Amino acid sequence: MANIYLPVGSVTGTATAVANVLAETLNAAGHNALVDANASVAALNAQSWDAVLVVTSTTGQGDIPANLRPFYVQLDEQFPLQNGRPFGVVSLGDSSYDRTFCNAGALLEERFFELQGKAPIPRVTIDATETSTPDDDALFWLKEWMEVALA
Repeated sequence: MANIYLPVGSVTGTATAVANVLAETLNAAGHNALVDANASVAALNAQSWDAVLVVTSTTGQGDIPANLRPFYVQLDEQFPLQNGRPFGVVSLGDSSYDRTFCNAGALLEERFFELQGKAPIPRVTIDATETSTPDDDALFWLKEWMEVALA
């Protein structure tokens, strides 16, 4: 059984819904998954998390949603080294904004690499113009991530 922290950044609620489905799946598999829409480095450090799974949409000009932005800034300012802790990123976006498509997920993935996190598989990008079931796309990716990150 693994403890998994799921910081979520959402504007319209889609990323939160996806994070909740992922957490339900992880919990059903015997893990302890916690979705946190008010993520913080304090919460990241408060428990012995075995893995981190970020779920975020992208807003504005490739920006991190307002509710997850403070977490991103704290990661930069406090620089909590992950020391090889597995992480994953589920990034939601709209490819009609091609230059900034899923940029929030890319920023968070880059930050966790800087913090010496280990991504067993690349982040998944889910395009709103190509799917009406982002949770299904995320669940497909989650299966592989679980096999590698939580083995």
